[in-house]
Amino acid sequence: MKTPLLNVIEGGDPSRRQAAAWFARMHADDVAERDRQGWQQWMAADPRHRAAYERIERLWSAAGEHAQHPQIAQRLREAVAPPAAAPKRRSRAGYAWGAAAAAAALALALFVPGLLRRPAPEQSYLTQVGESRTIALDDGSRISMDTDSRLVVAYSDAERRITLLRGRAYFRVAKQARPFLVRSEEGSVRAVGTEFEVYRYGDALEVALVEGRVALLAAPASADAEPTLLAMLDPGQKARFGKRRPLQRLAPAAPGTRPGWLSGKLVFDDRNLAEAVAEFNRYSRRRLVVDGDEAAQLRVSGVFRSDDPHAFAEALQELYPVAVDESAERIRISSRR
Repeated sequence: MKTPLLNVIEGGDPSRRQAAAWFARMHADDVAERDRQGWQQWMAADPRHRAAYERIERLWSAAGEHAQHPQIAQRLREAVAPPAAAPKRRSRAGYAWGAAAAAAALALALFVPGLLRRPAPEQSYLTQVGESRTIALDDGSRISMDTDSRLVVAYSDAERRITLLRGRAYFRVAKQARPFLVRSEEGSVRAVGTEFEVYRYGDALEVALVEGRVALLAAPASADAEPTLLAMLDPGQKARFGKRRPLQRLAPAAPGTRPGWLSGKLVFDDRNLAEAVAEFNRYSRRRLVVDGDEAAQLRVSGVFRSDDPHAFAEALQELYPVAVDESAERIRISSRR
């Protein structure tokens, strides 16, 4: 008996069709190392590839609920020809499960709109202390989350909405007509296709624009009120604002400069030591503690590894009039008498 192969419709989103083909190949019994290398290259070539593949994975995970739907069964029976974008190497024995899986996922995604065109549920993401992660969204956008952060993603036909509940995130927004909105209790940031960083701490929201343009919006006074436009940012510009804070323009960076924390570094430019220590403490359970106002107000500049508070304290001791006392739980910094 001939093993059925993956079937997809002509036209439509080529990334989604290719994702289904790779999904089938990667779940075949005879998947080889060269297949994995090809899949990784395809995933890395375009953010839309990763988003499409992860969508197929989510759909397949949820397929059990709808597996007996007649339209899905019909599509599985029609699965006879692989797409041109599929990996060329196939095995009759190893391809069957993957082909059926990908066909079912595509049937759910493309041929049963009544099942999947309900509003997407909100999805919550978080990082622990010392952890970072990158999320690929369905539209090709990507979010890099810094340590100890939490956000909620909710997409609708009208907008792409992200609620930042805690911490910091870097957004690479795929260009679409739907606005991309990052909200918090302190205010919001609206974009279309751009790259920017949003940091929520205390009673403020800090926004740094790397590419494109974004609008800064004040938090509305009530649930049914419209947000107020505070300012537009151009590349390299940075601002801080909040419910009880007026808009404050911060020192600009060179356009195109991405935040250091994306590569595991903390960059301080004339920051007081208390603020620098608070930033370090977001990344480690071994706490830095500053004793006394004199030490807390020292001005610090430099680039430091975010995962090494010991090296930071050692550098302070070399460059500033401070003493460092270390234990297993904390590193205490005080003025040198």
